[in-house]
Amino acid sequence: MSGAARRPIGLATILRLAMALQLGAGFLLGLWLLPEGAPLWQAALIALALPPAATAAVLALETAVAEWVDPGAPRAPPARLLRAWAGETWCHLRVFAWRQPFAAGFPEPALATDPQRPALLLLAGYVCNRAVWQPLLASGRLGQCNVATVDLLPVFGPIDRYAQSIDAAIDRLRAATGATRVTLVCHSMGGIAARDYLRRHGDSAIERVITIGSPHHGTIFGSLGYGANARQMARGSAFLTALAAAEDGPLRRRFVCIASSDDSLVVPRASPLLPDAEHRLVDGVGHLALLEDERVWDLIVAAVRPRAAIATA
Repeated sequence: MSGAARRPIGLATILRLAMALQLGAGFLLGLWLLPEGAPLWQAALIALALPPAATAAVLALETAVAEWVDPGAPRAPPARLLRAWAGETWCHLRVFAWRQPFAAGFPEPALATDPQRPALLLLAGYVCNRAVWQPLLASGRLGQCNVATVDLLPVFGPIDRYAQSIDAAIDRLRAATGATRVTLVCHSMGGIAARDYLRRHGDSAIERVITIGSPHHGTIFGSLGYGANARQMARGSAFLTALAAAEDGPLRRRFVCIASSDDSLVVPRASPLLPDAEHRLVDGVGHLALLEDERVWDLIVAAVRPRAAIATA
């Protein structure tokens, strides 16, 4: 083995392997369930149907638990919860069955050397890669910005391992664009990683931090997730306590925290809202689907608009 550091396995590879195992298990299950002599295509249909059905069932259970633990006041109408569950399920299928394992290599927008143009670094969340940002980038809403993405590796490593790669990505973005400061746009765990970056590297290179569904105060599901990073996002974790102790009001006032009142993964639903930060709320949309919600896109644009207006004046 060479002395060079081995690059952690990427999420796309992990998801492809997981998909192959799921399809293989589903095919074997189909052979077991079907009568002897049944055509193989029927077992193949069972194999294809099993992952979507399992995803829908897990998200339905997650939604039910979230409503039981944090029902909100007033309670969300059943139709809104059903719409949020259906949208979250469809989003999960697109993201985890296609976009992340097979379409994460899309090119980023070209960077312009223009210090007045807002520079944005996009940080994805737990078990996510840069592919989750593709719909936002394709929408053209960030057309007046310089935008880059970074994957947080290792996939299941501790969150405090990510600060170095975030710092390196910020340096690359600033060098390529001439920007003095960068705005971090973060989904879910990405917002926690951004706060850890600030604790370790300071805020001299940061304009603003926009977090989307980030479990700043933890989530009841954190202890059920796989990996050190999931456990660090559990309610009352020592990691989150240390992050909060390292922050003050002036730093928090540079945050814009976006949350969904129907988030079924980050529970309690107020967890994405940091004290002293700007709070923006939406409803009728689940945790992952926040990334594809046009209201959220508009909130991101609004948060960087003061500098964007300078760039287009």
